[in-house]
Amino acid sequence: MRRREFLATGIGAAVAGASAGQLIIAAEPDGQTPPAQGNPGTSLHPRDTKLCVKPVMANLIHSASWQGPCRPTSVAPEAERADAERRFADWCQQLKTNGLGRAEDVQLLEPAHVTFSENWVLTPDQVAKLAPDSAQTDAYFIIPSGNSRSSFEIGNMFARPIVMDGLNCRNISIAGYTLAKGNEVFLAGEDMDLAKVLSLLRARKVFRQTKILYPTNGVPSFSPDTVWDFEDLQKRLGVAVVKIDYRELAGEMERLLADRAEGEAAQKSADAMAGQADHLFLDKTFVMRSMLFDRCLRNLMARHGCNAFTIDCFEFCPSLLPQKWLVVPCLQHAMFGNEGVASSCEADLGSLLAVRLLMSVSNKSCHQGNSDPRPGKTFRINHSAPSMKMNGLDQPDLPFQLGRFVEQGWGTKAVIDFMNNKEKTVTVARVDPTATKLLALKGTLVGSSGWGQDLLGCSVEAVIKPPEGRTDEFLRRRMVYGNHLQWVYGDYTNELEVLGEMLGLKVEVFA
Repeated sequence: MRRREFLATGIGAAVAGASAGQLIIAAEPDGQTPPAQGNPGTSLHPRDTKLCVKPVMANLIHSASWQGPCRPTSVAPEAERADAERRFADWCQQLKTNGLGRAEDVQLLEPAHVTFSENWVLTPDQVAKLAPDSAQTDAYFIIPSGNSRSSFEIGNMFARPIVMDGLNCRNISIAGYTLAKGNEVFLAGEDMDLAKVLSLLRARKVFRQTKILYPTNGVPSFSPDTVWDFEDLQKRLGVAVVKIDYRELAGEMERLLADRAEGEAAQKSADAMAGQADHLFLDKTFVMRSMLFDRCLRNLMARHGCNAFTIDCFEFCPSLLPQKWLVVPCLQHAMFGNEGVASSCEADLGSLLAVRLLMSVSNKSCHQGNSDPRPGKTFRINHSAPSMKMNGLDQPDLPFQLGRFVEQGWGTKAVIDFMNNKEKTVTVARVDPTATKLLALKGTLVGSSGWGQDLLGCSVEAVIKPPEGRTDEFLRRRMVYGNHLQWVYGDYTNELEVLGEMLGLKVEVFA
């Protein structure tokens, strides 16, 4: 399915960032890699965000019983109204029983029944049925009957997108008028069912709520191909960046290091993670330090109302704080990814935005890293930043090992054997430095390295083959989009194309 068969974007409501007071304690599924004990929740946690959908049925009730070119048969108004009320009651029962889309994606608001006469106008008393929860509504799911204009008017009055199911004549007429007026409308069909449409709208909502914690003393990012215009990023896409200085970061970490109870909790988490690991190439003491660092970052994210994270290794390293604390950020990227929180290496926001998009469309965690050509018309993605939930956030962990980053033996990182997995189709993505373009590729995983070896530094590698005959073209397009690439198992290029267009991004797909 191509995007123009599905959607067009028009007016979009800007979504405010999370407030520091909105803390959600994330439940920990059984058998999963645990965060540090007693961690605070993440503000506006992505997995707790739902699309609030208002179901609306519109019906025509004629003023009298007459027939003509628009009405070959007729009944009395009282009978027509009774029939409409019965259909609405049946529909409400169906919604109550079956829901609308995936329960984890959609919060169903109270259904509304609006009617009009042959003048086709929604009267104030009918509009009033929609007003009470209009501020909470993200989209209107409409069953139109008798008239096309009323469906447009509902979305237009409240500046919200309308969603309808099916590519029939009436829905197409409504869509054509709505798009011509510059508003948003989304039609489900056999090529993309209603559950998928609503899931992608939820993914857009999650994206627009992204608020990134970025510890920095103002040193320019070592990745110059990152997104640098934070003001435009927030104004246009709703993504906020919160900078804190290293003094605040250090203050929180030193507080935790001095707290015996925090140390005991971190040791408990380290023991649990080490116990689940296939092998350790470092002492558990250093895993405990990483658990304290994880707690530090989560505390700061809660303090500043953030639900995403990045830090620049090339600023962090010379500060000597990693040497002092015996930590690197690698395990934190893995642990955030395990619960669907966007986190990126090297303060690369193009990478982080792609991670957010990939996780939202796939419900899986990512691996990210440097990209380099390799023999056989392939390329590699190489950083020690995979996650254990690459088969699904709701699935068991992939087998993992814990390695060391530095020669001195510390710096906890996760290692995954990517080839030891049934799925070999992958989706690769990257957002460009202007945050206006999205690159997506459907490829094949053909190799990996790092597993079972005591390797230093960024040494967890995936080798990917692009579509036949397009390797050179794809590798050159990185000149426009940037270096770091992200990938997940499975083909989600179609979903990325639609979601990218929902966000107003120009999408380029290699598939």
